[in-house]
Amino acid sequence: MLGFLQTATAQSGSLRIAAVVNDEIISLFDLEVRLSLTLLGASLPNTRENRQRLAGQVLRGMIDEKLQMQEAQRVGITVPEQEVADAIRRIEAQNRMPAGGLTTMLAGQNIPRKTLEDQLSAALAWRRVVARRFSSAAEISDEEINEHLAQIEAQRGKPEILVKEILLPVDSPEREAEVRSFAERLVTQFREGAPFEGLAQQFSQSASARVGGDIGWIGADVLDEPLAQAIDGLPAGRVTEPIRTVLGFYILKVEDRRIREQAPPSDAMVTLRQIALPVPLDAPPERVTEISERMRAAVARAAGCETLADVAKSLDAPDPIDLGRVRQGDLSPAIRDAVAQVAVGSASAPVPLPGGISIFVVCERESVMSDLPSRPEIRQRLENEKLEVLARRLMRDLKRAAFIDIRI
Repeated sequence: MLGFLQTATAQSGSLRIAAVVNDEIISLFDLEVRLSLTLLGASLPNTRENRQRLAGQVLRGMIDEKLQMQEAQRVGITVPEQEVADAIRRIEAQNRMPAGGLTTMLAGQNIPRKTLEDQLSAALAWRRVVARRFSSAAEISDEEINEHLAQIEAQRGKPEILVKEILLPVDSPEREAEVRSFAERLVTQFREGAPFEGLAQQFSQSASARVGGDIGWIGADVLDEPLAQAIDGLPAGRVTEPIRTVLGFYILKVEDRRIREQAPPSDAMVTLRQIALPVPLDAPPERVTEISERMRAAVARAAGCETLADVAKSLDAPDPIDLGRVRQGDLSPAIRDAVAQVAVGSASAPVPLPGGISIFVVCERESVMSDLPSRPEIRQRLENEKLEVLARRLMRDLKRAAFIDIRI
């Protein structure tokens, strides 16, 4: 197929068929234009050699898009033109291009705007197909979020790696050598200067492709063993050789390394209860000291926050005041300093405040990790991971049931 792609185009024109997908065709002209768009998006030179090397993979991507669009049509999903236009504007904004700049760039490369619109339409339609079919199966529970947060918390003081990925699935055993060879070509292209992000956006079959393959900061122990071994000791800015996993071939790039640090103590969240005893403004110092010592002795006999009501009663003090969960740095300086080093379940030293003396008991303290994602961010990430697995299974089933005839 690769050796005569351009020759066949010149001889037979745009009507020559590159592939048939069920009852739809992909013409050789369609393939040629998509190759130009792919090379542009991946920042690769538009040379005859690159076109021949990438033709097979690009054609298979176009076949997948046909199947995705056919499934979308089958279930009644359409993508409004405005949504596609909005997606193009986002691409322009991400690349700091003026409105209409992308269309002008495409025209300069003799690439019809419709080629990009068709690619975006397929991606948007497939996303809706997957969401409609699997949204209930991909729901994330609060327990799963808590578990993920606990995993992040466990990384405190441990090394983390900022990683980007390219995933090239192997759909059938007979494609093993082809996909491996293509993965090796991508590694070569990167080492010759092609941006990893562009390669990921154009060729990766992972959900992270939309963001240039970025999977964020992770601990090496989170990765499967072959992947963890491949990046062990790999310097920042370098990529691995293709790594075979049960899904296919991965290429990983190490962007940076760090030690996961704990946020400053002022960011810690504390749950406090307060016992306050009024003291007259004109009380002599001896009286203030006496009340402070009574409070200190009484609280020392308490068994955590649960018994504070009894402590207050023994002091003839009002009921304890529940201050709730607050950021330690948001407390007044006197209270913040008093509770900073207090263990959970213990009380602070007496704190003179206007109108009386108070003791603060730390019921809970939650240290906050730096760069800790929010619960909505974690929920979205975990949902995307589930949807990605389910989408890959659906794509596999569609391919098995389809009539696909590659003619070049």
